[in-house]
Amino acid sequence: MLLNKHGSFYIRNGWPTKIINAISADHLIFSPNNELEAVDTIGVGRVMVKAMRYWTVAMGLANEEKTQQGVVCNLTDLGNIISAYDPFCQDKGSLWLLHRNLVANEEQATAWYWAFNVYNNKSFSKEDFCSAFYSYIQRAGGNYQKTAVDKEFDCFKNTYVSDKAFDVHKIVEEDTVPFFAPLRLLAYNAGVFERAKMFAKDIPTDILLYCIMMDNEETLQNKRQLSIDLLLEEPKQVGKYMNLTYAVLLEMLLQLENQGYISVINNFGNRHIEITTNSTAVALLDNHY
Repeated sequence: MLLNKHGSFYIRNGWPTKIINAISADHLIFSPNNELEAVDTIGVGRVMVKAMRYWTVAMGLANEEKTQQGVVCNLTDLGNIISAYDPFCQDKGSLWLLHRNLVANEEQATAWYWAFNVYNNKSFSKEDFCSAFYSYIQRAGGNYQKTAVDKEFDCFKNTYVSDKAFDVHKIVEEDTVPFFAPLRLLAYNAGVFERAKMFAKDIPTDILLYCIMMDNEETLQNKRQLSIDLLLEEPKQVGKYMNLTYAVLLEMLLQLENQGYISVINNFGNRHIEITTNSTAVALLDNHY
């Protein structure tokens, strides 16, 4: 359980591109020994370099390994795919994939995990969120002050929505735009945050299937069937972190059935899908891009 490892710097639009470029040029770029070099190479301050290192791992862009030379960063499979196909993260599918990784990271991005997988309030104020999250941390044995929770909320909401009006298409400084703002998962109005309802058009079907296959990788090794209720209601499943209703999830699953990827089965209320494609999850991403 970690809070405030980002130094209050939320992930900005443009940062993943800088991270990918920096790691591709030097796998030791985020090693503490190379901090000053990272400042010069990436063009941000020391505290921001530390924040970028945090977001790199939290979003699953790269893995870290401690060696005698220092901390080595290597792009993950997803990091390499984004680097090859969408290095500027202009494809909404890339945003969904990194959002998925972030909110599944219970240990390093606890607030993000809790907000999308545990906390069920459809609308909330900062006070509502912080009070409930603080109670969750205490029950889990976390030792953090209330002020740390308040700061974590500010960073959490700034990754998805700004409480200042802006136009993503007109804004000049890309680093001020919340990275996940284009997903429109959260809306803000007069002190109240609201989970936005997603529609089938908001999420590419091959990205949805990739997420389903990755979320249930171990289960799918033994059987090809998954409960629709599980996909909708369980933590770390698409229904939770994509803000999906049953109707929208079913609509997208039927689209995947029409595309020949799955079968949708409803036998006397036993609602499930069967994966019928032989495509791997990585092949789905190649197809998407």
